[in-house]
Amino acid sequence: MTKPFDNAELLARIEARLRAHPTSPPAPREPLVVHDLTIDWRAAEVRKHGRAVDLSPREFHLLRYFVDHRGATLSRSELLQHVWGYGAGVSTRTVDVHVAWLRRKLEDDPRLPRLITTVHGMGYRFEADGET
Repeated sequence: MTKPFDNAELLARIEARLRAHPTSPPAPREPLVVHDLTIDWRAAEVRKHGRAVDLSPREFHLLRYFVDHRGATLSRSELLQHVWGYGAGVSTRTVDVHVAWLRRKLEDDPRLPRLITTVHGMGYRFEADGET
């Protein structure tokens, strides 16, 4: 921004930056058990039926975002913004592909998901009814 500038414009730009890069809540210290999964945040490790699940860093970040917002319906644009850092208005199938990959790795039957469900016309929801 060049001088002179309007204070209202400066505040609007700061607020826009803060919305684009919100602070994420700190990682839980204790492992989380949901259904047959154990998610160890400190080790960045996921286990299914006691066996390690190989997740990419992006898949782990997506899973973490889902868990941090469990029970909420998350739109594709929200996931693109917060997990990938894309701006509003970006249209891509990236979220759908990554959700499909997560389902293949985490679900017993990816065609009938219990953990990451589709909310038709809206997005996805992480179901944590088996959480301990």
